[in-house]
Amino acid sequence: MKKPKKFPFEHQAGGIIFRIYFAPLTKLQNDNTQKEYESYLVKYYEGARRVSNRRSSWPEVETLIEEVVTARRQQDPERLELTGLDRRVYLAAVEALKPVGKTVDLAAIDYSAASKILEPFKLDVRQAVQLLANELKRVEGVPLPTIVDFYLLHGKSMKAKKTVPQVIEEFVENLEKDGRGDYHVRDIKNRLGRFVESFTGNINEIEERDISKWLQDLKMIVWKHGVRVENEQGTPVSQRTRNNYRDAICELFTYARKRGYLPKGLPTPAAETVRMKVVPGKNHILTPDEAERLLKNLSPHLVPYTVLKLFSGLRTEEAFGLKWEDLRFHSDSVVIEAKLAKLRQRRVPPILPNLMKWLAPFQGLKGTINGRYSTPQALHKAVVRETEEAKVILRRNTFRNCYISYRVAEPNPSAVVAEETGTSTRMIKSNYLELATKADAKKWFSICPSKVQIALLKAFAAESKQWLAG
Repeated sequence: MKKPKKFPFEHQAGGIIFRIYFAPLTKLQNDNTQKEYESYLVKYYEGARRVSNRRSSWPEVETLIEEVVTARRQQDPERLELTGLDRRVYLAAVEALKPVGKTVDLAAIDYSAASKILEPFKLDVRQAVQLLANELKRVEGVPLPTIVDFYLLHGKSMKAKKTVPQVIEEFVENLEKDGRGDYHVRDIKNRLGRFVESFTGNINEIEERDISKWLQDLKMIVWKHGVRVENEQGTPVSQRTRNNYRDAICELFTYARKRGYLPKGLPTPAAETVRMKVVPGKNHILTPDEAERLLKNLSPHLVPYTVLKLFSGLRTEEAFGLKWEDLRFHSDSVVIEAKLAKLRQRRVPPILPNLMKWLAPFQGLKGTINGRYSTPQALHKAVVRETEEAKVILRRNTFRNCYISYRVAEPNPSAVVAEETGTSTRMIKSNYLELATKADAKKWFSICPSKVQIALLKAFAAESKQWLAG
């Protein structure tokens, strides 16, 4: 405090008003002369009592004021009077705290403590509060400890975020490395290939309702000009087909959970979708006349594959993967090794007399039967294109349905046909009985190549021998 030029002088500190007077003292000296000494009179109130103190220098006045203010604060620490900017800041703080009912000192203590807690997380108090409020709103008031416990139990198990295309690629590669059958891998690729057209984002963001709606909206696929497309009528897929798609998606999501792309310990969204109750429908088969017309218009290189399906009941992958050596002409049988069979069980279906006539031109050949095509799908598409040109309609598993239906109609025991085709007696009894008559069955297994067809097949066999040798 600077010494003023004029007195009396008023000074306010600690809520106390000090009135200071310049009051010099005069003293008689030894030589009987008078000398004036510097002196100040400081007056102030302590409660209702007026106090007066004298000091001999201005620094002593300053010291007195500090001592009085300090003593007052010690006696009444809540008594603090502010001026200027400090007062405006204090009043603004009090006003801001009115809605929450907190005093300035407690608010300052809480803010300081919160700031220290948040410092390692690089958040200030306002950011942290807003973040917490947003998340609590999202979880609709679920207690925070419950959320954290749930995360530690389930969410922490997620190791990475992957998109659906990434997971499918990894999943299929894993199936192939594990030696899963070609039939299963192809089926997974086809079904998940259709699924990924609609879902390209992160797999952990897909909900049950998304998958359910997709399954509900699935339309039946038909072959048109050798290409698989949704039917123009918008006919939904059968319940069995819908379940097949669901199974493939469930397998994908189970794999994702195992790899840490979905939380562990919880059902996957795919598993929570509804599995439809299947009411078996009538399997589609060709008439003997349709089969004859189809074979009459079929290119020679497509005949072995097609007749093996029509007259031996082979599945697409089985017929595609055969070698000429697998046709045991001396024992009238076809050997389907376990690695090629869908159920991974070796079986030996017969080469029936009419089938033998179709395959006879190829005796002695060695190597792959369907070497012109790289995949079963490509081969089957080629057959479908020529079938359409012959005005014959094919549906799912039509060729295989024909063999089983006509074979049990001859008649043959369901158990025998089940063994030949790698299926169950129950499946045959529930899906294939009474689809064909005994007369039609006799006609079916009498379908043989004409002389012209035999000549064409022999020419193709000779060409294949040269190609395989080269």
